Amino acid sequence: MSVRQVDTNYFVAGQIKPENIEILVRNGFTTVVCTRPDGEGFGQPRFSEIEAAAKAGGIEAYYLPVGGGLPPEHVKQMKSIMANAKGKVLGYCASGNRATMLYQMAR
Repeated sequence: MSVRQVDTNYFVAGQIKPENIEILVRNGFTTVVCTRPDGEGFGQPRFSEIEAAAKAGGIEAYYLPVGGGLPPEHVKQMKSIMANAKGKVLGYCASGNRATMLYQMAR
């Protein structure tokens, strides 16, 4: 898992796996935001799997899939997530690009 810092408390990565949650928790992440639609890629874990691992690890998980367009309600939700996060936030998709774009729109 390769994580890139975008801002003080916002980081992005490509697709994560449920077993990555433990590493994220150890590194101070309190929130994950999935911007990748379920079923987009072969072997991609479903968001529900990531969410279950996140809950078990004590961190928040949000599903804001970005496919052909960027829904305005996702931008609004991302603003709220960032305003209420108590630690580092990781946005992820296939490459990190959509997660970065959503964050930039929310800023």
